[in-house]
Amino acid sequence: MAMRYLVGRDFAFPEYLPRFPPEYHFEVSHMQLDITIDVEGGWVEGVVRYRAKAKKDRAAVVLDAMEMEILEASHEYFYDGSKVEIKPEWKRGDPVEIYVKYRTRPRAGMYFIKTGKGYYVWTQGESEYNRYWVPLPDSPNIKFPWTVAITVPKPYIAGSNGVLIEVKDRGERQTFVWDLKHPMSPYLLAIAVGDFEIHREKCGDVVLEFYIPRYVDDRWRFSFYNTCRIMQFFSEYLGVPFPYERYAQVVVPEFIYGGMENTTFTILTDWTIHDKHAHCPYTGFPCPEREDFSSDPLVAHEMAHMWFGDLVTAKDWAHIAINESFATFIEALWTEAHKGREEYLYEIYTNFKTYLGEFSRRYSRPIVTNLYKIPDEVFDRHAYEKGSVVLHTLRSILGDDVFRKALKLFLERHRYKAVDFEDLRKAFEETAGRDLEWFWRQFWYSAGHPVLKVSWSYSEGAIKLQIKQAQGEDSYPVYTLPLEIKIVYEDGRREVKEVFLNMKEVTLYIEGGKPKYICVDPSFKIIKALDLQYPLESAVAMIDDDDMYCKIQAIEVLKKNGSPRAVNALAKAVGDKFWGVAAEAARALGEIGTEEAMAKLTEAFKKSLHPRVRRVIVEALGNTKRKEAGEFLDKILHDAGESYYVRAEAARALGKVKWEFAEFSLKKALEYPSHLDVIKRGALEGLAELGTEEALKIVLRHAEPGMPTPVRVSAVQSLAKFGPRKEVIDALKRYMRDDNFRMRYAAVTAALELLEPRLLQDLQERAEQDIDGRIRRVAREIVEKIKKSMERGAEYQKLREEVEKLREEYRKLLDRIARLEK
Repeated sequence: MAMRYLVGRDFAFPEYLPRFPPEYHFEVSHMQLDITIDVEGGWVEGVVRYRAKAKKDRAAVVLDAMEMEILEASHEYFYDGSKVEIKPEWKRGDPVEIYVKYRTRPRAGMYFIKTGKGYYVWTQGESEYNRYWVPLPDSPNIKFPWTVAITVPKPYIAGSNGVLIEVKDRGERQTFVWDLKHPMSPYLLAIAVGDFEIHREKCGDVVLEFYIPRYVDDRWRFSFYNTCRIMQFFSEYLGVPFPYERYAQVVVPEFIYGGMENTTFTILTDWTIHDKHAHCPYTGFPCPEREDFSSDPLVAHEMAHMWFGDLVTAKDWAHIAINESFATFIEALWTEAHKGREEYLYEIYTNFKTYLGEFSRRYSRPIVTNLYKIPDEVFDRHAYEKGSVVLHTLRSILGDDVFRKALKLFLERHRYKAVDFEDLRKAFEETAGRDLEWFWRQFWYSAGHPVLKVSWSYSEGAIKLQIKQAQGEDSYPVYTLPLEIKIVYEDGRREVKEVFLNMKEVTLYIEGGKPKYICVDPSFKIIKALDLQYPLESAVAMIDDDDMYCKIQAIEVLKKNGSPRAVNALAKAVGDKFWGVAAEAARALGEIGTEEAMAKLTEAFKKSLHPRVRRVIVEALGNTKRKEAGEFLDKILHDAGESYYVRAEAARALGKVKWEFAEFSLKKALEYPSHLDVIKRGALEGLAELGTEEALKIVLRHAEPGMPTPVRVSAVQSLAKFGPRKEVIDALKRYMRDDNFRMRYAAVTAALELLEPRLLQDLQERAEQDIDGRIRRVAREIVEKIKKSMERGAEYQKLREEVEKLREEYRKLLDRIARLEK
């Protein structure tokens, strides 16, 4: 138990063993791939050739090749259905050319999409899925350049990595030949085929391309207008110019991620395409200070990978944070450059909260761990969001100049190589001139995070400040943390004291006068969770502090208090000039949920001009679960001039408050057009909250094939709200076997809310057989939770009901107190 922080909690199942990168007894100097794609039939036929060199005598060339028909090979070979082993007669140092001719109908890795406006084919190699459509050494620790020739029917266009060197006319077909001269890991090989309109522009010496399906009009420009600025900023900040000649962003239908950073050829979901009203509902375009929906985070994240992930690649999935933590963090750096420091800090703060959600509800693990079974498992909130906050902490401790120099050294030293976290540490230590093993051990190699329980009192001219490290056994036992403490005195003086925290508990006595309030880590430099034991009046005063993070600390204290005094202070904060603070205050009022809190929220909505604040206000009104909010929410839902996303929140909220006319109102909202059908999806979720028989019929109808995928997904996820009815269970069983990945994932995650034993067999089937590693992982987790829930049985359900009753009584009590105070 004492070393639990080295493995974490609930992540690794008992049978898991450490995984290590495969060892290859050959080097590849070049790959040549010639394939013909049957766009409508879903078949691929091709020949792949490798120029290789032996690392030892009689070394076998082992290629991953899942579920293929091997037609021919250059040498004696053995194929077992997942790997083809080729056996040249060669000695160490000998060069050889090998080839494999094959045919396959891939279940993963390459996807064949039929839309109402034509066929599209695209690939997704990460983590280990390219092996389903081409024989290759499918591991990130091997790198080589490649040339790809893709033959498709006219008039389809076939794009890939690198530069286009030739288009061959073959009558009814044509072959596109692409050459990538830079050595890359095999999972970054990508192809996209479709009826694209290609737009080009220059960004310095780099050619920018935008592959846009012809069913998309000029709206694509709202997604990509900042591409060149982002590229220029990253090049300048990292000190390494964009490393390639070309950068294409390829929009495709039904993509299973937001985007994928294939070198020079990023593939993106068409869900990112949006209109001006989605981007700037209340102002002209662009509107960086009041954006509602933006593609910038996606564009920035995938482009950041061109350096971290592509130019320098994690040598195996245990070190995936070199790719994903950095891309998430560098994405936030663009926010800082484009929108300012407060926006950046708030993004880092929300990243931390996102990670905390996974930590509290699912599991904890070290960011860097080789204890996993499926590579997809480590692509989680620990690798992305937590890692970004750890990098922010490292930047804060070392200073921006040292941090940037270390990144430049790391990128230049390991250009086109596969690396691990020790390579990263050495670059930072060399640049900073100091040992950083303590930092790596605490934050990269251990599970959890610091939890600081902070309290203070004032007596006889001195402040008594107590800081206790209160993290559990699944976190590092005692963190070493450089911490800043801001003290604001009653007479208006302000000072910041530095505390080097390296003990479980510390008590400081500070003389200087009576404090008005005390704020821990005012500039939010360090990763940590706070448990604040502050007096109410100090929190009321701190809500007016200059630092955003101090205001957020005050909001957390006021939310726990819930008194009319706290409600008034939070209502004031909803008017804060920075939208992030305003949104946090609105969310807090929704959690308090009193009649007075609801009144403050409706008043604040009328004054707020930021769509994201208005979203949270509406969401918070739903969380109050007060029917009195119904009419107000109804007006928002049916206001065509309002933000799509605010209206979608209003639809959900109407269902939560159980307004008497909600069903009629939500049925009407099903017909409203919006970006990604968010209003329709919000209406379906609102209907699910109502839980009526008619609502269930509507939701089931919208889950059926023929509806847009985002709508189907929302419908399936909403089914759990109706409880374990036979119709719900039958639908979830059916959609767990849907051809669409997003539908299977939605059905599996809906089962998490139900924890229904009747779904156990179906979930076990997904955990063992699903082609997608993410679904296998989540299904396995839910199976374990259902088994534990069955053990707890009726007592657990009774406890949940008692807790909900207590919450409702607490809301009523706060209402009575508020009325008495008035």
